[in-house]
Amino acid sequence: MADIYSITQPIEYYQVDLTRKLSLAMMLNLAILCSRKQGEHLQVGYAETDKRGLGWVILQYDVVIKRRPELGETITIETKAGEWGAYFAKRGFLFKDESGEVIIDMDSLWALIDLEDRRMVKLPLDLVEPYGGEQKKRLDKMVRIPKIKDETPDFDRPYQVRFLDIDGNRHVNNSKYLEWMVDVLPLDFLKEHEATAFSIRYENEVHYGHQVDSQVVMGDNKTKHRVKNGDQTAAEAIITWAASDEQ
Repeated sequence: MADIYSITQPIEYYQVDLTRKLSLAMMLNLAILCSRKQGEHLQVGYAETDKRGLGWVILQYDVVIKRRPELGETITIETKAGEWGAYFAKRGFLFKDESGEVIIDMDSLWALIDLEDRRMVKLPLDLVEPYGGEQKKRLDKMVRIPKIKDETPDFDRPYQVRFLDIDGNRHVNNSKYLEWMVDVLPLDFLKEHEATAFSIRYENEVHYGHQVDSQVVMGDNKTKHRVKNGDQTAAEAIITWAASDEQ
């Protein structure tokens, strides 16, 4: 059985957006912080993967949001390993408020890559077994994310990949894609709506110096997103929204 690992901390000013609530991108950063600390606690963290020339990458997040915590609010983030197979591993996160109520529920799919040739490698047992979880031949599927196909994007904005967008795995940090996706939305829409769920899938790596395009197709209560790097799709997402006064 997988052990539960948790961290508790306040929401800081640099983690919120103009609503003074935790931003969507920072949810992903805090989840990574929690998983990193668990890896260090189990002595299978960055020090061990770096020594082997390996790096954990996220392939998809599925997130359900009851409410976003506010500036100064103290939250607890719990994580534990889920099922894992030869090449992929799942991990869950629960964000809880001070009363212990779950306010954000997150599932994630991970893989290990060789940092030099950028290819996925088979999961070494000594790196995954300390986390616990259940070994399975076939993992349960993540949320299916609808693609932007022949639709004309409602909004499209270019972004230059900067040095500070790159993380220790030598590619764009996963939270940056979500920042680009949200940033392309109109300000009035963001002021008047709250995200209640989102799923984001990463398909092709983006590196320093690339220019990407963040595209969105607006729906009644959903937005479909795509970040393109030239002809390649780098990431896709779907976000579900509710009017702010309905939250």
